[in-house]
Formats: sequence, structure tokens, C-alpha cells
Amino acid sequence: MTDLSLERLPTTADELTEGTPNPEFIIGLNKALNAQAERIETMLESCGSTSEAISYADIMHWKSRFTYLRNVGEAKKANELAKKMQALEEAEEDEADTEENYKQFLQDEGLTLS
Repeated sequence: MTDLSLERLPTTADELTEGTPNPEFIIGLNKALNAQAERIETMLESCGSTSEAISYADIMHWKSRFTYLRNVGEAKKANELAKKMQALEEAEEDEADTEENYKQFLQDEGLTLS
């Protein structure tokens, strides 16, 4: 794994270059930037910790993935994918129906959305 250490900036007046204007302000900024560097390093470490590569099928549209999985002999995974996507589409339709019913209710009652 590559070294993800980001450079840390000086956080005391002794560490600053002589003649630095407004050292209190610079120290405050450096502390904030060092904290951000910590967060970025943590994020990069968590992203790079997986040893599993992204497969060809993982980046395909679900319908293409369904066909691909069936063609490579993984019909069970293909059917599970189709069921999940069908359930998702039905949930989206139900949500749209609920929103339309709500709008119709407001209209019938003489109310408006704000």
C-alpha cells in the first residue's frame, strides 16, 4: 500500500518561518488544515482497504447485467437482481401514486402546497 501521509503544517509560533505576518491567524488555519488532512487520510485508508476488485458486471446497467449474468451461467444471481429491480420499480410507482393522491386530496380540499 502506498504512503497516504499528508504534509502537516506548523502549529506553534516557534515552528513558523521568521517574519510570518499574523502568526496567530496562520496557526489557526494550519490547525484546521491539519485536521482536514487527518480526515482525508482516514477516508483514503478506508477506500483503499478493500482487496476485492470491481467486476465487469458491477458497472453495467441492471438489464445488461441481468443478460450478462444469465449468459455466463449465473441465472440465480440474474433472477435475484431482476426481483430486486422489480421491487424497486414498484416502490417508486407506489410513491408516485401516493404523491399524486396527496396532491388530489389537497386540490379537493381547496388547499395548496407551499
